[in-house]
Amino acid sequence: MSEDWSPDAPADEADVLIALRFADRAARKAVAEELAGTELHTGQELVLAKLLHHGSLPVARLAKVLDVEVPTATRTTQRMEAAGLVRRVKSATDARQVGIELTDRGVALAHTVQEVYDRAGRRALANLSPEDRRVIRNLLWSITSTVEDLTQL
Repeated sequence: MSEDWSPDAPADEADVLIALRFADRAARKAVAEELAGTELHTGQELVLAKLLHHGSLPVARLAKVLDVEVPTATRTTQRMEAAGLVRRVKSATDARQVGIELTDRGVALAHTVQEVYDRAGRRALANLSPEDRRVIRNLLWSITSTVEDLTQL
């Protein structure tokens, strides 16, 4: 971060996006440091979190909620299946559909991931009040929604 950064300085659109990119890098670094004691690679924690939240998902749907390409989601889930974190399950209603779901070991690790994000979040947001955290969360979701709407045009 620049030494002459001032919270009162005007911020144009480029300044905001640059700050977002640096915040994203810092957040990823904080999470990666917390994940160092686990068997997970960066990115796999998001798969665990999404599956814990959504339950069983077909790979294509998982790729969509993770905002990655299907081959990327396929490779990631194959590695995680080999590690015993997820399993493939056939749909009860459509034999052609195969879902990915957490194993018991995956569920336990997903809860560990939640703790990792809690610790990393406490470190990263230590200087923000609860109201500041609420505002920034809402602003970030608003930016995400706007960008996603623009990419779907």
